[in-house]
Amino acid sequence: FSMLRSPIPNAEQAILENIGSAQLLTLFESCLKTGLRGTNVRQLAEAWGTLFSNHYLSAEEFVDEMQRGEHRLGARNEQILREFLRADCRSGGGFVLNVIKKGGNIDRAALIMIADLEDLAGIEHNGTTAVHLLADACDKWVRPVFIRRAGKRLLSGVFDSRGIPVIFTVFSLGDLSLHDLDAIAAVFSQEDLKNTMCRNRTGRNALTVFTEIA
Repeated sequence: FSMLRSPIPNAEQAILENIGSAQLLTLFESCLKTGLRGTNVRQLAEAWGTLFSNHYLSAEEFVDEMQRGEHRLGARNEQILREFLRADCRSGGGFVLNVIKKGGNIDRAALIMIADLEDLAGIEHNGTTAVHLLADACDKWVRPVFIRRAGKRLLSGVFDSRGIPVIFTVFSLGDLSLHDLDAIAAVFSQEDLKNTMCRNRTGRNALTVFTEIA
């Protein structure tokens, strides 16, 4: 753990880039055993990014393989990472928030594919949730996968402090594609969309917004 507390960021980065995947995975397993208190979240987030960048050329390659049921890191290691993410979410989500805000595309794609997004819904930050933040930040090529994995309950039933559901955060993005719309149509029926509104039940429903975008 000494490397996680080193005061010289460049030296830390050099160490992370030169240690193997097995050692990087051990960092997360150790945190799971000892607890996250006192851990340098920023450096652990760097380790997360390095781990996936060591194995995959891009977020798209990673997501494609995961969707085909191929697990380069191994099922047991993925489970360790999933449990680590769950523990972080229970303790406030400092690591998850760091990855969403400061990580690269592959870092966020790994969150989408490995985390239980239900856990992220429990992280509140500055009047919003980690699911809203991930919807806003994830790479557009990965967004349809995020929509499908989040599913109807999270997209329509998790609200920020203003009462806005996650699906409206998705609608507010300016670069939605046909793939995004197809994913939304796969998750929601027209009736579901019609019944999805802001928490105070005022304003337009999701079907109206979806139709305008389509």
